[in-house]
Amino acid sequence: MNAIKFIHCADLHIDTPFKGIGSIDQELKDILYNSTFKSFQNIVQIAIDNEVHAVIIAGDIYDGADKSLKAQLKFRDELLRLSDAGIQSFIVAGNHDPLDGWAASIEWPDLVHLFSGKKVEKIPLVIDGETIADIYGISFPTRDVTENLALQFKRENKDIPSIAILHTNIGENTGHKSYAPATIADLKSRGFDYWALGHVHTRKVLSKRDPTILYPGNTQARSAREPGSKGCSLVTLEKDGACEITHFPTDVVRYHKNVIDLSGIETLDDVIDKMKTECEDEAKTLEGRHLIIRLQLMGRCAVNQELRKGNSITDILESIREHFFGREQIIFLEKIQLATAGNYDLESLTGGNDFIADIISLYGEMDIKDASSLEEIKEM
Repeated sequence: MNAIKFIHCADLHIDTPFKGIGSIDQELKDILYNSTFKSFQNIVQIAIDNEVHAVIIAGDIYDGADKSLKAQLKFRDELLRLSDAGIQSFIVAGNHDPLDGWAASIEWPDLVHLFSGKKVEKIPLVIDGETIADIYGISFPTRDVTENLALQFKRENKDIPSIAILHTNIGENTGHKSYAPATIADLKSRGFDYWALGHVHTRKVLSKRDPTILYPGNTQARSAREPGSKGCSLVTLEKDGACEITHFPTDVVRYHKNVIDLSGIETLDDVIDKMKTECEDEAKTLEGRHLIIRLQLMGRCAVNQELRKGNSITDILESIREHFFGREQIIFLEKIQLATAGNYDLESLTGGNDFIADIISLYGEMDIKDASSLEEIKEM
């Protein structure tokens, strides 16, 4: 067989509670709660439709060690769909779902392998009686794994492709806690063709070849801190190590952060209309997915003082939410961040006989050479 085709996904976080929004919109809370289940269903369907050889899940299947039985049964049922289609599943546990938290005594389908947390295991990927690849992996036995697990991996057979699965933090600036920390150099030193990573929720290709190293990102965003498309990667790995990767969106609800420039805006009605249009235009790009959006208002505008007065922003937020209420495709304005400024005629202000005129005049006379000088003036 010349190429191996598999799905690489990670950080499903099934059973995420999505706290906060339920007190505002119960319908959206229900959709969010089911979104992590639905995103994995989408992955399974993508795997079946593309007739892959395997599905690799690189940790954090569940959101917490104390996962519900409902979550475990739903996950098992989707693995059964893969097994019935002849597709093998290879799974490692991560810091959110370590092996010491997998409590339910349910049976897994025949073609599912959950890697041990004691040592790195090698499992052959067998298709029609032929071993077409070796799959290596190790699970988190407990949550707080701080040792470099990558150094435990060692390729045994160079005649067939070898894939390593690891839940890990590569580098220092990932925005995630440093569980099982390692470096790209560590991974490259182990001799594998492909590293299927999990833990970092942003899709990142750390190395395109020799070996290919990939974080696919999480499959469903869980907050406004995770904007943009979320999904899985369809990987075609050639015998010579060449790798083709295609991102498939699987998210049900998508988060976005957009900036609106209010420069030149004259009325609050214009502000509201512009925000509604921004929400609608963003929703049109999502192929029916629900939208949770956060808007930041920028620029110098005539309505700055009105926007900052009393409960204006809260009232605008509620008005826009009401405008979109009841739609089949939910559009939910999660938050408005105000970063506008007013329009001022400095020349006319300087010509006055008041405190403002004095301040502007003094500022104009000061010798500001660097940022530290400006900070001293502000403090004074």
